[in-house]
Amino acid sequence: MAITLATIDDVVLYEPDIENYGISDFDQDITRAQADVFRDLRIRWWPTQQIGLYDVKYVAGGDVEPDEDLYTASQLTRACVYQALGFHIYPKLSRFEPDVDVFERKMEHYRQEYERELDLVLRDGVEYDLDSSGTVTDQEKQATHFLRLKR
Repeated sequence: MAITLATIDDVVLYEPDIENYGISDFDQDITRAQADVFRDLRIRWWPTQQIGLYDVKYVAGGDVEPDEDLYTASQLTRACVYQALGFHIYPKLSRFEPDVDVFERKMEHYRQEYERELDLVLRDGVEYDLDSSGTVTDQEKQATHFLRLKR
């Protein structure tokens, strides 16, 4: 996986004090969050995008997987940071006691923000260089969701 969606510097932009809580290294958490973002895109976006390009009978086989290096990293950075904070970093810091602590509240906040951000990315159009040309054209960025009922 050559593409990097987020680094600790990106996380610090949203939570400046995150490095002061006793965890020295967040690289593994950010890497896991990045893998989760890619997995969510494979589930929520990739099948819909593929149906627009290919006959459904060929897509159903599941042989075609997206190449993670063809995404535009800057479009997914915020989602990756929210995923890291809400699902990986703050759960480590929370005590999960009956009285909700600040880390648990922040964890819930970033989980909601992740869902919101990923929804906005999907509605705006995922920037994916489908033809591997090095640039994402408007055709490649076309939104696959049009706020219509899908059956």
